Amino acid sequence: MKRIDTFFAQPLAIMLACYLCGCAQEAAPAVIAPPPEVTVALPDQKELTEFVEFTGRVESPETVAIRPRVSGYLDKIHFADGQEVAEGSDLFEIDKRPYENARDNALAQKTAAETRRNTTSEKFGRTETLFKKQAATQADLDIDKGAKDEAEAAFAAAKVAVTQAELDLSFTTITAPISGRISKSSMTEGNLVTTTGQNPPLTTIVSMNPMHIYFDVDEGTILRFRQLWRSREENVQFTRVKELQYPVFAGLANETDFPHQGVLDFIDNRVSNSTGTLQVRAEFDNSKRHFTPGFFVRVRVPFGSARTTLLVPDRAVLSDQSLKYVLVVNKDNVVERRDIVPGSLDAGLRVIESGLGPDERVIINGVQRARPGLKVDPQEQAKAPAADATSEALKEKK
Repeated sequence: MKRIDTFFAQPLAIMLACYLCGCAQEAAPAVIAPPPEVTVALPDQKELTEFVEFTGRVESPETVAIRPRVSGYLDKIHFADGQEVAEGSDLFEIDKRPYENARDNALAQKTAAETRRNTTSEKFGRTETLFKKQAATQADLDIDKGAKDEAEAAFAAAKVAVTQAELDLSFTTITAPISGRISKSSMTEGNLVTTTGQNPPLTTIVSMNPMHIYFDVDEGTILRFRQLWRSREENVQFTRVKELQYPVFAGLANETDFPHQGVLDFIDNRVSNSTGTLQVRAEFDNSKRHFTPGFFVRVRVPFGSARTTLLVPDRAVLSDQSLKYVLVVNKDNVVERRDIVPGSLDAGLRVIESGLGPDERVIINGVQRARPGLKVDPQEQAKAPAADATSEALKEKK
């Protein structure tokens, strides 16, 4: 019986001691977390022009498929695959010997015809003199005149044959009709080339400078442009759209900006029934060979006049279903929500059309730690960097 009491008494004593010690200590105060730290900045104010952007494709203004004009065996190829060639430079050479023989034969036929023409002409002159003296009959005169006319016709035909033979001989040397970059040759030396349309072209040449960029403009944008154009005070008359020198900017797939500037060159005369778009073309200088036919590019076209706009980093713009908003910090460092209407993107900065004031502190970093009504610890940051090259180019143009 004594052992059982000792067994239960020890744990009871320990529990009693712990309880007494806990009552003797004071309760620890609750830890209050500091406000979350966020980075804020005032909206940047810049004079910008509104833009519309499209996807375009680069095409060469001139593309020529090189085909032979005479048949024969290919003797020489005068270019390396893929090189740039100048207009008039030799590309291919076809065996000349059959065409040289044809030319020499035509020259001989011409000489014979010329001799016969001279002979019959002299004979007709003598017969005509005798006829005037009544020493020759009308039949003699008619026969000699017919022989003279026939000889003159034969001589004319011989001259045409010589011209054609010389032309065929010149066609044995195939030259570049334009300057540009040449493709690979579809034939090697020693092969027979023919003028039949079933054979593929020997090669192709595309011009490299300038370069055209085609893009499709939707109907809504077309109507906006026309409305803007009609609202202008000046009435500009032009026969070609290129005369307006309307700027267009382009950026390649590996470029974040639009560093290449060209001019509007062509607008199609009808809207496509299938796509509801109008094809537009811009011309760009390609002296530095930035563009290659077939490239996809991003195209930016300025719309309207420059105006002062507010911009914030694009990462600060949040989405709530179809609504766009930013978080701002008021004078009491409490987060508030501002519903906005966003505009175009400019060098990583989003244009704010409405909903935000120029003196409001926008949260640009730490938005995941902020919510409306929460007090935060705002850290000021300098304004965003300057506008992109497109806007600067428009300013320089003015």
